[in-house]
Amino acid sequence: MTDRRSPWPSLTDALTLHNDGRGGEAERAYRQILKREPRNPDAWHLLGVLQSEHGDHDSGIASIRTALSIRDALEYHLNLGSALLDAGRVDEALDALMAALRLGPDRADIHFRLGNLFRLQRRPNESVAAYRQAIALQPGFVEALNNLGSLFLEVGQIDAAIAAFTDAIQAAPANADAHCNLGYALDLQGRLGEAAAAHRVALTFRPDFALAWSNLGNTLKGQGHLEQAMAAYRSALTHCPDYPMAHSNVLMAQHYVPECGNADFLTAARDWAERSGGSLPAAAPVVRDDRPRPLRIGYVSSDFNSHPVGYFLESVLKAHDRKAVTAFAYANNGRTDDVTESLRAAADGWRPIVGMDDGAVADLIRRDGIDILVDLSGHTGNNRLTLFARRPAPVQASWLGYFGTTGLPAMDWIIADRHVLPPGEERFFTEKVWRLPDSYLCFTPPAEDVPVGPLPALSGGPVTLGAFHNRAKITRPTVALWAHVLAALPQARLLLKSREFGDYGVRQALRDQFAAHGIAPNRLRMEGKTPRVDYFRSHNGIDLALSPTPFGGGTTTAESLWMGVPVVTLRGDRWAGRIGVSFLETLGLADRLVADTPEDYVAKTAALVGDLESLAALRAGLRERLRQSPLCDAPAFARSLEEAYRSMWREP
Repeated sequence: MTDRRSPWPSLTDALTLHNDGRGGEAERAYRQILKREPRNPDAWHLLGVLQSEHGDHDSGIASIRTALSIRDALEYHLNLGSALLDAGRVDEALDALMAALRLGPDRADIHFRLGNLFRLQRRPNESVAAYRQAIALQPGFVEALNNLGSLFLEVGQIDAAIAAFTDAIQAAPANADAHCNLGYALDLQGRLGEAAAAHRVALTFRPDFALAWSNLGNTLKGQGHLEQAMAAYRSALTHCPDYPMAHSNVLMAQHYVPECGNADFLTAARDWAERSGGSLPAAAPVVRDDRPRPLRIGYVSSDFNSHPVGYFLESVLKAHDRKAVTAFAYANNGRTDDVTESLRAAADGWRPIVGMDDGAVADLIRRDGIDILVDLSGHTGNNRLTLFARRPAPVQASWLGYFGTTGLPAMDWIIADRHVLPPGEERFFTEKVWRLPDSYLCFTPPAEDVPVGPLPALSGGPVTLGAFHNRAKITRPTVALWAHVLAALPQARLLLKSREFGDYGVRQALRDQFAAHGIAPNRLRMEGKTPRVDYFRSHNGIDLALSPTPFGGGTTTAESLWMGVPVVTLRGDRWAGRIGVSFLETLGLADRLVADTPEDYVAKTAALVGDLESLAALRAGLRERLRQSPLCDAPAFARSLEEAYRSMWREP
């Protein structure tokens, strides 16, 4: 490759070796050039790029800075920015990109990189401006349009996201990423039929696109097509066997499927752990500091916002005794809102981890000296279970956000109660079980000030039953159960309300299912998503709420009770079917509202509706009963949780 008349390689020789992936030879060639020409800026620059590519970021940064000391070149600044970003030195990376921009203000790629960096820094307005400038300089810049749309999704501007993804498709009709992104955004809007179509278009262009298969599965689940959803998730895993989120989606969907049970959840969770966390090296054991001091607790979640996790955590985080614990939050959520700000104010330390890889987050947790790391997601969306597989804390526990085993050997404990996880079912969990004394959840009264209204049926109209659950929970057994209720109460109506019911196809398919049981379409009313305050007001239009099976109501049950609406619940065969039972047992209402068989469910519903005066009295006192119960006693709940943490810490 080198000139036979000279022992010295040329820069072209070295770059050829570099591009061929022969890194060791390329580095020797660059160094030979620099030995001959110590002030060759291109050799310094390319050596730095090579060093950074091989993970030696500090050396790479130093080499590129040496090149810049010799010549001020745009590409040097760009690659310095990349090396700094790879090293986690984000602010310095921004300085490097701004230096490149001064030399090339009309370069669309620089504005694109700035948009990415501003997005990483959680500076959405500047990120949007940078992406827009990149698109203005390079119309049809598909990557910039896709990233712009994704950013709009993060800040909750779904219409703007759909517009950006549509522009990307117009610029590149065969771009599978743009179709997949559009499908995801349409799903968020409740336009499920269109979302499924967009995902399928993406798959026509890229049949092995695992993300599109997984997202299609989520959309199908939202439409109530559980079998098709499972098939889509498995297609994702066929094309990408080591795709943790698709595998988590299978686990999550199983809880909705009547034919699956606790043994299936355990088998699937162990399989997930073997695929996704079993090959990681075990962390070095940490010596536990047993001196009297507050334990350092780390909460990890993608749902520190207006989400059930946020609602149930908020009052507990505020009630923590700082003499007992110091609480850190590791926030993996892109979307932020008022609940986020409340949680941030209540935490002793707040660490955004969106976009950070597991290794970097694990290092951060270790630097923070976390004693007990608590996962609040389980196998729900955007979880960070692969982080827990690295064991960044001496003790690790699962609580609040999930309703089954994680399957992860590095997860030491799962926090439950005797209602959702009865004695004898420990065999279905890889974790040790810690049961809190009452319910394992503590309800935060909502910020929305909506008073409880009078019982609607007392006004002389028909009884209105309500079910405000997502469509996937309304399984065929649930339809059959509710149809029996409606048959037993021929004057009653059923109001169904959830995001998915904004889609006509979803509404019509469910009407057809009820019609097969002899229930006329005019006995059903379906409503899509509304602002949260209107969601609470909708409870004032129903007399009694119904919980589905096998995946019962959780947050919706607590919110119904807050609004004075009793909830009839079938005691389930799984944790997800017993969350409402946990609430009702804690309130002392299980005898009236918890059924052990479908026949008992119908009978209890009919008995409540048959005595409207008694139902009205129950409604009038239900909020205060909830407020005065352990379900809303955040200080007492926090003490029990802190005692659990201390015991977990002491147990070898």
